[in-house]
Amino acid sequence: MKHGTLLIGLALLVGCGSSSESGSDFSPDPPTVIGTEDRPASVAIPKDYDSNTTYPLLMVLHGAGADGQTQAGYFQLFPLVDEKQFVMVYPNGELSDADRRLWNGAGCCTSDDSVDDVGYLSDLIEEAKQTYNVDPKRVYLMGHSNGGFMSFRLGCEASRLFTAMMSLAGGTYWDPADCKPGTPPVSVLVVHGTADDTIPYDGSPNAYPGAVAIAERSAASAGCDPEMTTPLGSADFVPSLPGEETDKVAYSTGCDTGLEVELWTINDGAHIPFFTIDFADQVTDWLFRLSR
Repeated sequence: MKHGTLLIGLALLVGCGSSSESGSDFSPDPPTVIGTEDRPASVAIPKDYDSNTTYPLLMVLHGAGADGQTQAGYFQLFPLVDEKQFVMVYPNGELSDADRRLWNGAGCCTSDDSVDDVGYLSDLIEEAKQTYNVDPKRVYLMGHSNGGFMSFRLGCEASRLFTAMMSLAGGTYWDPADCKPGTPPVSVLVVHGTADDTIPYDGSPNAYPGAVAIAERSAASAGCDPEMTTPLGSADFVPSLPGEETDKVAYSTGCDTGLEVELWTINDGAHIPFFTIDFADQVTDWLFRLSR
């Protein structure tokens, strides 16, 4: 997956950090790299980071062949770190034999099943919680394509570590039995384009389910009625497509307390849609309002 250079716009947005009532044992000048020597991960923190303030934690998982820096730039998240006041971790997958960075996600896309990305990313979340003053009840994932598959795998095996996730053009296991259901379940936002010719909107038989099936499965896991949806209107996220191309629906009937599931369908959207910053704005708003 290749991404072009993006001009990242700025928006005036409401901050999400909260002040701590007690003193902090966190360093006022923490490192911006965590992880191991062989697999470091970059971290962005607000320029006015205050170790006495508690922040949301966002982990960004890139698509196949990209890297963390490129993915966070594609999502236009860097300016929002200051504007919305959060800590962002953007790690890299392992290099494959074809020299492409990949995650060992939920059925896609690495051929090396020996790579323990669940363990690696879980350790990064735990290290981030020890290094920065982040709220363990407000930890979130944003994944694209292979990074979306990785997010769903974490939802299967490490859901205790995070609150909610967004998958763009990603997927999960074809057979639900291959997913060891996370306890507790997490809130899920599925975003997918109907013209995606890499990870098709309708899925691939015996490989991964389609976007609607994934949303319905996520809704059922969250206690929602997967057959009941509530229209939430449309949004204009992709300038190259006419009008408000993205339709939003929520699975909001009967959901367990604190859990939400939505499906945003990008009509005629490709695998790598180029968004306005409104997309990052609305996705982070959706994530950050959720807490354990």
